[in-house]
Amino acid sequence: MSDPPHRVTDRASDYIHGATDAREIARLEKQARFVAPWSLAAFDALEGMRVLDLGTGIGAMAGEIAARFPGIELVGLDRSPAQLAVARARHPVATYVEGDAAALPFADASFDRVHASWLLEHVSDPMAVAREIARVLCPGGVAHIVEVDNATLRTEPPLSIVRELMDALGAAQRAAGGDPSIGRKLRPLLEHAGFVSVEVRSLPLVGDAGDGAFFRAFVEEFAEIFESIDETLAPAMLPRIDEAAARLRALPSITGAAIHYAPVLARAVR
Repeated sequence: MSDPPHRVTDRASDYIHGATDAREIARLEKQARFVAPWSLAAFDALEGMRVLDLGTGIGAMAGEIAARFPGIELVGLDRSPAQLAVARARHPVATYVEGDAAALPFADASFDRVHASWLLEHVSDPMAVAREIARVLCPGGVAHIVEVDNATLRTEPPLSIVRELMDALGAAQRAAGGDPSIGRKLRPLLEHAGFVSVEVRSLPLVGDAGDGAFFRAFVEEFAEIFESIDETLAPAMLPRIDEAAARLRALPSITGAAIHYAPVLARAVR
């Protein structure tokens, strides 16, 4: 949901959300708890299946997958040794492997399921990654992909500073070789990568007074995303980051306020 000269498939290099420090670890753990209930609702894995969590990072989503699907053989892959060290310490529910998402160190047809959330937004050759996902899936295997469509974020009342920060986030992502609108491109991407059946849907999320806890978690998610790019944007933007985060966190106290965002979920059968 978002370093030195990047390599196409180097998540550590393409990653725009700062160092793997205590703040970023806490953000990723909280993000997984916020995302998992709706992003994994359509995910399925049976006992004994071999499942790959691609771009596993600190293993937070691997932990959510393992909790929901006991008895699977779970493997997490990431390019970042620092994040994998955290994953092994905090979420010892998987075998963690350091590797390149566009050149996976696995045999053909070696997984029943592949899960990837917020990965393709960070790479500059998503087709190479999609083809590798297809290669390592067994015939009939399923890829479950969750991605961003950052143009869909809006608030009521409208907050121009939030749009300003989303635009800055998008510019930083594109400069690093990523794509803040990759969700809109999942269908042709996966079809051209060799999947035989592709289902793609936008999932409109709304936070408002009808569910105060979800509303607060929703605005906190984006406030922390903005705060996580303080190492990426120019120092002159830091006061704007602080202001945008504060304005978001104030939304639940405003009568009639709301926040809207529509991530994209894809289910692709090999």
